[in-house]
Amino acid sequence: MMSTGSLTAEKADIFEEGNIEAITRMMQNRKKNQLWLAVTSLMVFCLYWLSNVVLWVPWSHSTQLGIILMLTVNPVFWGVGIYVCLACESGVRNLMKKALLLALIAVEISLLSDYLFFAVYMKSKDVWHITTFYGYAWLAVLALGEACLLKKKLMTKQYPVTKRLFLVLGVVLLLLLFSLFYLLTE
Repeated sequence: MMSTGSLTAEKADIFEEGNIEAITRMMQNRKKNQLWLAVTSLMVFCLYWLSNVVLWVPWSHSTQLGIILMLTVNPVFWGVGIYVCLACESGVRNLMKKALLLALIAVEISLLSDYLFFAVYMKSKDVWHITTFYGYAWLAVLALGEACLLKKKLMTKQYPVTKRLFLVLGVVLLLLLFSLFYLLTE
């Protein structure tokens, strides 16, 4: 007989009773969570590179225009994108855990992308400024803030995450990367 001491009560019941419906439900939650993680990661990559496409060209011509766009347009992109990620179904039932996971994903991807884009591709020696870290903090505050302020709306209607959405985001990401590469080589 299997020891259920380290298993949760739900999992222990599943193994003791052989409850097929509970096992199916647990597997569906795992699949939902994996698809949500994949779509969320792709969404964050798309938001990051969309921000670079929208900001990089104007910023290279006028620092003031770049700053204005960064303070007006960029937060709207991120706010909508984070809301979409929070409004999608996942295996995570607790909205604050979901928002914290989303914030961690956003910060990790942004750190990695900043390094790859600015340090490796642009060969910049001065990648991280204090404002860059404010930007990372802003992503975490935005995710957690939306979860707190919009909790009722986010909990009442959860949208299904589909493989189609994953594929659409993948195509959008590729288009953004090609656009940025094209704009940088001009």
